[in-house]
Amino acid sequence: MTDMFEQFQGADLKRLIKCFEAIDRAGLKVDQDTDAGVNPNSGNVWVHNPEWAGCVYCSIGFDIGWVWTCCNCGEEYFFDTYREMEDFAQEHTDKTDWSACDACFEKEEV
Repeated sequence: MTDMFEQFQGADLKRLIKCFEAIDRAGLKVDQDTDAGVNPNSGNVWVHNPEWAGCVYCSIGFDIGWVWTCCNCGEEYFFDTYREMEDFAQEHTDKTDWSACDACFEKEEV
């Protein structure tokens, strides 16, 4: 990983701090597998760990959100809290042996 201060400067660093605060409130742990970045399309700062149900992000407007991404089709689902995202991810992982979203199942039925 590059030096954190090369990647996060100014407002991006402030958004990263907000992500870490949200991670702490959700009771999640940050470890050597945790990764962070800035989405070049949206400008959102995100933090992810493979042990979590999804990732946290902070928008340019400093709003915190959580996103679960279907590993099958890439569809993204957005949530206000980690708990909501975790419940959604658990529900969708239980449908099959792999994580899949409603969009995947709609495509298979067509």
